Amino acid sequence: MTNCENLVQSCMIVIALIGQIVAATSTGNVLMTNIPSLDSVTVKRETKYDGEYDPWINYYCELYCMDPELVKIIIEKESQFNPQAVSRSGAMGLMQLMPETAEILGVRDPYDPGQNIEGGVRFLRNLFDMFGGDLELTLAAYHAGPGVVSRINRVPSIPETMAYVDYVVSRYGGAPKKDLYFTLTEKGTPLLTNRPK
Repeated sequence: MTNCENLVQSCMIVIALIGQIVAATSTGNVLMTNIPSLDSVTVKRETKYDGEYDPWINYYCELYCMDPELVKIIIEKESQFNPQAVSRSGAMGLMQLMPETAEILGVRDPYDPGQNIEGGVRFLRNLFDMFGGDLELTLAAYHAGPGVVSRINRVPSIPETMAYVDYVVSRYGGAPKKDLYFTLTEKGTPLLTNRPK
C-alpha cells in the first residue's frame, strides 16, 4: 500500500469511529454502535434457564432439522422462557407466536409450551427454507414478518429487528462470519456494518 492509500484507509476508520457510540455491556464487553439506546426498550436481567423445556425443544428440533441451541437463544430473547409471556403487539408464549401465525400453524393453545415450541420451530424451519438457509434473513422474518423481508431481500432497517438479529447471531456459534462494510447513512453518519446496502 502506498502512503496515500494508508492515509485514506486511516481516515475512513477515524470517520467511522467518530459516528459510533461506545457503551459497556452488562458482561463488561465494549460495544461500538451507531444505534443509540432506545429509552422505550427495557433491559431484562439474564434468565437462568433450568432445562425444563429441553425435551420439547430437542424433539421438535430433531423433527424439523433445526438446532436446539438456536431455538433456546430465540426463546430466551423472545420470552425469557416465560410460557405466559405476551408482547405489546400480542405475540404469545415461549416463542412469541402472533395470533394469526399460531392459527395458520394449527396451534390451539399458544400458552401450552409443547404446542408453542412445535409451532415456533416449524415456523422457523419454514422461514429457513424460504430464505435459502440465510440465518439473518430467517431471524429478521421471524421478528418482522416474512412479507417485508421477502420484498426487500435483506434485514429491514427497523432498529428493533436489527437489534434482534444482532442479538441472536452474536450468541449463536453456528452463524458464518460476514465481511464488514463502510457506508454512510441517509443522514451522513458513518456506519460500519456487516450488511451491504
